[in-house]
Amino acid sequence: MNQPLGSPGFFAGNAKFLTRKLWGTANEPPFFHHGMFTTLRQAVKAHDGEAKSSRMAFDALSQYEQDSVIEFLKTLQVLPPGTRALVVDEHGRRKNWPPGSEHPDDSDR
Repeated sequence: MNQPLGSPGFFAGNAKFLTRKLWGTANEPPFFHHGMFTTLRQAVKAHDGEAKSSRMAFDALSQYEQDSVIEFLKTLQVLPPGTRALVVDEHGRRKNWPPGSEHPDDSDR
């Protein structure tokens, strides 16, 4: 909001959003424009207005396809400098992927 604090324009609210970039979205919970959602799935399901057709397309997918989209969104992370692993958990620690696979240097976890 670019209105002076306490002015009528400030209290009128903002009628427009700036859409967040997708790259790095997994690094930035809570999610959505206002940060009210704790999961990416909640954020996707909350889309309406101009994004309603995208949400409806997501709703029309099978459960497996929806899960695949959410897992893809989780990969859109910006890794901290010096990170040695390309696949990490939410704490930046190496994560086996696909599940059940083992990395040759898992001993340094």
